[in-house]
Amino acid sequence: FVDEPTSGLSSRDSENIMDLLKELALKGKLVFVVIHQPSSDIFKMFDKLLILDVGGYPIYFGNPVESVIYFKKLVNQVNAEESECNTCGNVNPEQVFNIIESKVFDENGDLTHNRRVSSAEWNEFYKSKIDLNSSSNSTNTKREIHNPFKKPNFINQFKVFVVRDVLSKLSNTQYLAITLLEAPLLAFILAILVRYYKNGGHYAFYNNKNMPAFMFMCVLVALFVGLMVSAEEIIRDRKILKRESFLNLSKGSYLFSKIVIMFFISAIQTLTFVLIGNYVLEIRGMYVDYWLVLFTTSCCANMLGLNISSSFNSVVTIYILIPFLLIPQILLSGVLVKFSELNPNISSQAVVPVSGDMMTSRWAFEALAVNQFANNEYEKPQYNFDKQMRNASLKSGEWYSKMISLSDDALSAQRTSQKDSAISIMKNEVADEMNKTPKLSFDVNKLAGNSYNKEIAKEFKEYLSLVKKYYAVIYNQISKSKDEWLAQFQNSDASKAGFQEMKMDYQNEKLEELMKNDDPMVDPLIVEKNKLIPTKDPIFRDASNSNFIRSHFFAPRKNVFGNYYSTFWVNIIVIWMMSFFLWITLYYDALSKVLTFFGKLPTILKSKK
Repeated sequence: FVDEPTSGLSSRDSENIMDLLKELALKGKLVFVVIHQPSSDIFKMFDKLLILDVGGYPIYFGNPVESVIYFKKLVNQVNAEESECNTCGNVNPEQVFNIIESKVFDENGDLTHNRRVSSAEWNEFYKSKIDLNSSSNSTNTKREIHNPFKKPNFINQFKVFVVRDVLSKLSNTQYLAITLLEAPLLAFILAILVRYYKNGGHYAFYNNKNMPAFMFMCVLVALFVGLMVSAEEIIRDRKILKRESFLNLSKGSYLFSKIVIMFFISAIQTLTFVLIGNYVLEIRGMYVDYWLVLFTTSCCANMLGLNISSSFNSVVTIYILIPFLLIPQILLSGVLVKFSELNPNISSQAVVPVSGDMMTSRWAFEALAVNQFANNEYEKPQYNFDKQMRNASLKSGEWYSKMISLSDDALSAQRTSQKDSAISIMKNEVADEMNKTPKLSFDVNKLAGNSYNKEIAKEFKEYLSLVKKYYAVIYNQISKSKDEWLAQFQNSDASKAGFQEMKMDYQNEKLEELMKNDDPMVDPLIVEKNKLIPTKDPIFRDASNSNFIRSHFFAPRKNVFGNYYSTFWVNIIVIWMMSFFLWITLYYDALSKVLTFFGKLPTILKSKK
């Protein structure tokens, strides 16, 4: 749709413009042009001429040159069959307007302001002579138009979208500077602030009390930066997308181009963040691990940002919404508030509650923390020793004592409910234990509330004693193996100093406390759903066999279809699965449709009433 494209141009420039429009028309495009005072050559270029009279009445539609003959015949001019000059071949379009606007003469021969033929009368001629003919002969006027230009395929559209977006971003130096500098600047500021050591002392990674806080801030920065980068991406292109909507371009190629660019930016941002942050805080040997977790987290934030950018129509609304998206990530990450200390209606002692499992921050921080503790150069060689010793110590110590106490409670309980509760816990624990140690067996059917007596209790305690001895032997064997392994570092003062230096460089005391939950005020075993749930040493306990992927916080391995895999890789895959889900919601405009539905809900309810 072009409105007066030749106004103010020279005759040559006007013809050039019309040539371009004519070329577009010949390639299959439908071009509407509003034009005043066209020259003869320009007038002849048009395929069809539509004339609207005062009041919006259509009075002619057809070949432009034949319009002159049409109107001449209607007013019975003597040269009605001539549309152009016989000598030069020029057409005077003004003849048409002169005929349409011809005035009535009064009795003195002067022109009046009244037209000879009104708009409505011209329109009646149009209906009787043109409109009927055009509708009856419409099939004859159709012709095949060869269009040499075809819609590009997915890959070519993707290339165009990427190039256009990249060039747009490169031209915006302010955006480019902020995007590339904010992550390393944040890393430097955070790392300098949390680089803790005592006055007059020497910085050591082991003594830095702020490492868990820094790791959590890494996750939040990845989320925040990922959201901020992508939050305006689609809403900024809304006018362009509306303009190009008639081309029926691939929505997938456009979205995929946005995702690729966002992921590339996130890769650079998280890489610079990790390089500077880890260097300042002397986090050794974890550059790739940190980058992989933070990049994955930032990509998930990118997808979330693209979703809200696609669903809302105001930039202000988007930036108001971002805190509402980040605050649950902070609160339900399991760092500031332990999952066991949340509202009892949503918390769980055995596994992370569902509300926590829905948070990207929970999976990202757990992956960082578990990997930093278990896979550093100091802990990695002795981790399996510590894991087996801790689990054996739990069974031969706290677990044994708790089971003895439950047996005594079952004998002395005055209320049936108390006795049944103790018996249920004992049955569940013995059944679970016999799956682990089938050589040590006990008849679980004897653990019944009505028949539990001193004889059965004595037999039960004998079984518990065997279990305790079994795990005590395991503990001693593993302890001996660890001592033999440690002996290689005790050969000389130099080897001892080297081993101690490795601990100071790779292990962190505060993170170790967090992973082991070494709080003396915490009960090592609690009861939930008639089972004993350990609270100590979560880093040394694998997830339960009965939970697919779900586990307690800081589990070193997770159960996936019956097999155990490293928490680090499982958590990264889970975050990518979240990103894939957000891709689906983005492609099908799920969030936008939900918002539209809730927007219409009051009207629907009102109509039902």
